[in-house]
Amino acid sequence: MIATRIATAALMACMATVVSAQDTRVSVGSESKLWIEGTSNLHGWSCKATTLDAAIDLDAALAQIAVVPPKALKRVQVKVPVKSLKCGHDAMDNNLYKALKADESADISYILATFEVVPGDMKDTFTLHTVGALTVAGSENKIEMDITATRLADGSVMAKGLVPIKMTDFGIKPPTAIFGRLKTGNEVKVNFELTIGAKAIAAAAAER
Repeated sequence: MIATRIATAALMACMATVVSAQDTRVSVGSESKLWIEGTSNLHGWSCKATTLDAAIDLDAALAQIAVVPPKALKRVQVKVPVKSLKCGHDAMDNNLYKALKADESADISYILATFEVVPGDMKDTFTLHTVGALTVAGSENKIEMDITATRLADGSVMAKGLVPIKMTDFGIKPPTAIFGRLKTGNEVKVNFELTIGAKAIAAAAAER
């Protein structure tokens, strides 16, 4: 029985190695961006991430300029340091960091779990209905969202998406300011634009 378990574990490890060897990781371009929009009882607000760490895993056999997601897409990971979010006002920044528990959970992270292609014209644009895990302030929730990707003239691909979330779903108390006179709304919208360069895809595939 013990020998069987060891053999099974060894086989699974070998299979995992084979699977990972078939994937290639591509970092998104520097022009990629993510920002959060919200409301308050006084005015709307927006905070932009000044640092964005995102990578996309593609099937190495398909990771060529002529073959891009969705056929080659395997996994997407995004990480944003909470303290890289800037709202244009130091007091608002600090209130946001406190609300998002930046000292305890330094990053906001997202991992794509599954996706399906939404039927439609896929010549230059396609839409994916995705399911993934979003972690904010140390709490993880499953989220669903549609992502639209477009092949640009230079062969690169830009993916855009927007997902509304409620802060209280992640155990976050909506921040206040001006001695409580400004109260932010519970729902915020997370927007992003991720660009994958054609040269980056080709270079990653060439390494295999």
